[in-house]
Amino acid sequence: MGIITLRPALESDSTSLAELNGQLGYSASPAVVRERLLRILAREEDCLRVAILEDGRMAGWIHAQLSQWLESDFRAEIGGLVVDTTLRRRGVGTHLVAAVADWARSRGAVELSVRCQIHRTEAHAFYAAQGFQRTKSQHVFRRRLSE
Repeated sequence: MGIITLRPALESDSTSLAELNGQLGYSASPAVVRERLLRILAREEDCLRVAILEDGRMAGWIHAQLSQWLESDFRAEIGGLVVDTTLRRRGVGTHLVAAVADWARSRGAVELSVRCQIHRTEAHAFYAAQGFQRTKSQHVFRRRLSE
């Protein structure tokens, strides 16, 4: 696999990020991903790290966001994590989670959380191996805001 380097995402990563989004099941064009990426990069509450292989290919990414809700401790929530399907089970995800945990800790967060779809059983096992504990199940509701 070669040595991996973790670094903040760059605008020039849009195409690789879009490809990995597709592997996660959230297809979007590089242009759409670029628009989202620029919004994320402009916010200090967000952390988007990428894992880059020795040959320059992107192995994976993780995105987390700081959040403070009245009813819970200050935390960072992982909004997305994906490792290229050809590179899974080689420690890339573990490195990405550790990087986000360090980032969150340095900003005063006391907890790291993640939501994971019920059918992603391999992801459940991965997060459990990273020390996460399932605390609840829930339904997610969304409503589009019209223009």
